[in-house]
Amino acid sequence: MNALPKPRPSRLTPWLTDEEIALVRAQFAHIGQDADAFASDFYDALFSIAPLVRAMFRGPMPEQRAKLVRMLALLMSQLRAPEAMAAPLAELGERHRGYGVLSLDYDKVGEALMRALHKHLGDDFNEATRAAWGKAYFFIASSMHKMPA
Repeated sequence: MNALPKPRPSRLTPWLTDEEIALVRAQFAHIGQDADAFASDFYDALFSIAPLVRAMFRGPMPEQRAKLVRMLALLMSQLRAPEAMAAPLAELGERHRGYGVLSLDYDKVGEALMRALHKHLGDDFNEATRAAWGKAYFFIASSMHKMPA
């Protein structure tokens, strides 16, 4: 399963449409009904895809899972104003570089996110929703890492 839809979004890719925002928010609300299980499945997928990144996580995983869910909730609240997330995501990216996160890790995180979404959303995670989540994730990753288009 690929992390991002192909072709990969570029900096010229339009932001999420109103319909995509509504869809992503509704799916996040569904996931939020058991957010810790979703976050746990995300990290299980990540460590399966990239076992070496496990060593970057030194703190208690329940705290890490809660941080992931809080960040996703913050992003959901700002989907209509993504520019408001630029500075917080750049700061988050700087912290992650300090932990040893590399360029190639962002694609692995995207793949783990897509796997966890698919697991929790089942048939509701179709090509349209994959594309919407892919656009949102590309924005997040590029804001954190300043990835080239």
